[in-house]
Amino acid sequence: MSGFSCGHELPKSRIGAYLSHIPQDECKRCLDCQTKTAVGTLRLLKNLRNSCENLDPNVGQYVITFAFDRFILQRKATANGFKQNFDELLRVHGEVSLHLLGRRQLSSFFLAVKGRWGGDIAKQALRAIGTAALKASGVYTPIEPANAEILATLNRMISLFRRRVIAINDFKQLEIILDSATTLESLRDEVIFALSRLEEGLAKWDSMDNT
Repeated sequence: MSGFSCGHELPKSRIGAYLSHIPQDECKRCLDCQTKTAVGTLRLLKNLRNSCENLDPNVGQYVITFAFDRFILQRKATANGFKQNFDELLRVHGEVSLHLLGRRQLSSFFLAVKGRWGGDIAKQALRAIGTAALKASGVYTPIEPANAEILATLNRMISLFRRRVIAINDFKQLEIILDSATTLESLRDEVIFALSRLEEGLAKWDSMDNT
């Protein structure tokens, strides 16, 4: 029994068991058929992101690697939209990888990509994941009001790490970005909380002056 509208069957193996858990598109096609076009690959990645809480980690790592291989292999092809949508595919893939994979799995993914596609492609994958981490933590762009003196140091660090993320060359550097994104998010929350308390105090002061 295939379970797919395209008529293809799952292999009777560990891989087949993995694939039986992947999110299907509205046409209930197999993984190969879902990723024949850039639009289908993007839809698969977004479905993975939406179902990541219930997805087995091994399934996630396999499908993340499979999807990456598919659009990298066809990155220069215009017929199915891969060349035109390459940047979007890389961005969404980075976001899904960040949410779906742990550090060990990210490291394994990086090594697999480096072995199959070389260092330059592997760097692009790491940079997409690093960028996704900064954005997910809300520290990719300056905190407003950007010209506030109390935010100056934090915003300088955000700008610094935004520059560093596009210079990632290896997995250890990605780990620094991941850790720093968490630290910057915590610092941002603390500063914003402190600002709100200060503004609250000033508002009380002003209300007392008006009574």
